[in-house]
Amino acid sequence: MNIDFLRRAGCPTLELFFAGWGMDSRPFAWAADSPHTAHCDFAVCYDYSDMTLDAEALRPYSEVRVRAWSLGVYAASLVLPGLHCAVSSALAINGTLTPVDDTLGIPVAVYDATLENLSAESVDRFNRRMCGAHRAVFEARRPARGLDSLLAELRHIRECAAHAGRARFTGWNIAVLGKKDRIFPIANMRRAWFATPVLELDEPHYMPDIPFVPVEMP
Repeated sequence: MNIDFLRRAGCPTLELFFAGWGMDSRPFAWAADSPHTAHCDFAVCYDYSDMTLDAEALRPYSEVRVRAWSLGVYAASLVLPGLHCAVSSALAINGTLTPVDDTLGIPVAVYDATLENLSAESVDRFNRRMCGAHRAVFEARRPARGLDSLLAELRHIRECAAHAGRARFTGWNIAVLGKKDRIFPIANMRRAWFATPVLELDEPHYMPDIPFVPVEMP
């Protein structure tokens, strides 16, 4: 797993964002100048072709605010228990703790078909489904990842999801769900987060601003 510090000013608080599959820090670099991150350090985690994160990188922080999006929700749930950092809040966006599942995540057949048929064309189709009306915003910030890297990441997440024995972080305070999500079905996310406060928005899977603005329950 990679971690890019986009704002590192020696603040005691870290805003730690777990991006989705196929990402790097490029789509989120603008958030280093967001008012939400003005008084904290800011880092983006991505590339889950391995599920390890260096705990030393987080040791200086007395407070860690976690936000995770898409398959980053699952990745965060796997790595946070071993980091022993002071998580003060945790927000999940359009993802679940069971990423490959017919009732609680991405349907198995859909995930496996994506894995088996990955190509430049299929990635473009995925991005169209992911972004909806926000596609132009995403394309202007598109990550620089190769197909081999995307395939390795997708395969490793699938392998991890098949083994449910690892400890998982479960201290999520709120889940934000996009009612137009075409990656994680909204009905599956509702079932997955039935015991967690939920905020539903009339948005697709990719929401350009929501990871880095204050979120309040209605």
